[in-house]
Amino acid sequence: MAKKKAQSPPEETIDEQKTLEIYKQALTFNVIAKYDPLIDQLVHLTSYCVVYRFDPDQNDWVKLDFQGPLAIYSRKSEVSGPTPAPQIVQNDQLYTSGLIVLNRIKPENFSIGLISNKQLTDPEDGIIVENTEKLIIVRDLSQQTYGLWIFDAADRDYICEILKYCIEGEQK
Repeated sequence: MAKKKAQSPPEETIDEQKTLEIYKQALTFNVIAKYDPLIDQLVHLTSYCVVYRFDPDQNDWVKLDFQGPLAIYSRKSEVSGPTPAPQIVQNDQLYTSGLIVLNRIKPENFSIGLISNKQLTDPEDGIIVENTEKLIIVRDLSQQTYGLWIFDAADRDYICEILKYCIEGEQK
């Protein structure tokens, strides 16, 4: 009696991989649209991010309960021209881009609205982004400092460049 050779499952074709990626991005777009109906286009998606907040009293990073996929997206903008000073930027329609971590730990997600510092009356109080060896550091308009940990260094560098473009580059 000859032994029957076990068949391995067929390998995914390139078309199946592309289809799966498109489906994943469409699903992510639809999920983000539930939280931010002004989403226009998904710019970048990475599979896992952990969020930290800098505590000046302890002079250390505190891990927050936000972990999951991170997405950067552009937003439909109905605002043009100079915007109010950062302390007045409360209207979420002013932000031209967004960053969101779709949380796997609890129902609340982490998000930061992004606006070009060139659109602010005082860019010194604007958003700051820098890349360190382990974290992307983001200071938002409320002057809170967050660290975004992303495992893959190349992905971390790419995300940092996208964020810098969102806050330093020309916006529509």
